[in-house]
Amino acid sequence: MMAIAKSPKVTTDRELINKFSVLQLKQQELSYSKIGCVAEHTQGSENLEIHYRCQSSQNIHGFVAQKFIRINGSPKKSSELVGIVNAVLFSVGDLDLIYGSPSVRRRYLDILLSQVDKEYLLSIQQYQKANTQRNHLLRLIRDGSSSANELTFWDQQLAKNAVILTRKRQEAVEILEGTSLPFHKLLSGSNEKMNIRYARTYDLSENIDLENFMNDLERSRGRDIAQGSTSIGPHRDDLVFEVDNMEASKYASRGQSRTAILALKMAESEFLYTRRSTKPVLLLDDVMSELDQTRREQLVEHLKKHDQVIITTAEPSNIPDSFTNSSNRLEVINGSVKTI
Repeated sequence: MMAIAKSPKVTTDRELINKFSVLQLKQQELSYSKIGCVAEHTQGSENLEIHYRCQSSQNIHGFVAQKFIRINGSPKKSSELVGIVNAVLFSVGDLDLIYGSPSVRRRYLDILLSQVDKEYLLSIQQYQKANTQRNHLLRLIRDGSSSANELTFWDQQLAKNAVILTRKRQEAVEILEGTSLPFHKLLSGSNEKMNIRYARTYDLSENIDLENFMNDLERSRGRDIAQGSTSIGPHRDDLVFEVDNMEASKYASRGQSRTAILALKMAESEFLYTRRSTKPVLLLDDVMSELDQTRREQLVEHLKKHDQVIITTAEPSNIPDSFTNSSNRLEVINGSVKTI
């Protein structure tokens, strides 16, 4: 949450609120919480806080949740918080990067690049706004309420940001693929080769520039008006994982997919470190459960190179002693945390 200003487990901040707090809220009219951290890096340290204030409401949930960001005590936007703390999260849900919908993979790239590239963060925000406005206008044109000539402005906005997003995504995927290969070989214990490919919308021009994308939008205009939505662009692109040149989503076993994603996450860590000169925090949930003892030890040796690693597990015996003996150990029982 401190890395990207929102939880990876929910779609709205409202879902973070404990049900008992909601009951309390109905009686006291106000509920409040805060999450914070001190981020230390080469330039110094920063105090980061996310505040949540809930108030009763007549909506179906009975309350609304307001979020406030503060950096060193000063109010800030969420976009200003993103990137100060870098974190890499691995959990069983990450198998959706292979088996889930393309939107899951696009979101992964957006979160990764937004942490290290403010231009990318601004471009994705502007692109999403332009796409929403263009889709609204397409529906008006389809219904005879507007003219197709009005699309020019939003086409330009869409194309300008689409070029930036596509180029940066493609560059990042090439780096991730190259960096993940040694990790994948280490964890798979075989000669299997993993490939990661950025797949653009099928009918786009091969060369990525403003003129070509504007021409692509022009060619797809009739279809877009009929559908009432934009059919090409970064919001339609995908990320394809392959193991031995076969698409992982169709042919890889669960173990192969888990290994591929773990190799990707280790490559992600190197990607962030290269751009920020600070090792990201590694957040690894149940990472050892499907690895044999040899690979657990190999992974632990790599993890020791990082400044801060948090591993969660329901089976402590899965964690090699070489890691456990040099770690702070905490146990969570019925929502309470104690030191072991």
